[in-house]
Amino acid sequence: MPIITIHDCFGTHPNKLEELSFLVKREFVLLYTQSHFLENFHDRIIQAIKDNQYIIYEDKENDVQFVRINRKINVIPSVPKLGNLDLQNILDSKYMIS
Repeated sequence: MPIITIHDCFGTHPNKLEELSFLVKREFVLLYTQSHFLENFHDRIIQAIKDNQYIIYEDKENDVQFVRINRKINVIPSVPKLGNLDLQNILDSKYMIS
């Protein structure tokens, strides 16, 4: 199937739009349901901070992490708790992409 991509945009021939729409929705659902996306993203940010030679401080009493960059204290948010949104419903959504 011919697919054209530019940054976060996708395109194909008109007779393949429905198939492309389903594929994008399916991959979106898989990305956010199968890979612990938020935890992995948080871990990558922490690693990037460390890779740039910054020290991450922990306040275990308040369960908070922070880093000092250019004399400014920056709190590193913890991973948010997931709600109960059923991402599988996206597969039936008409307006996931346009």
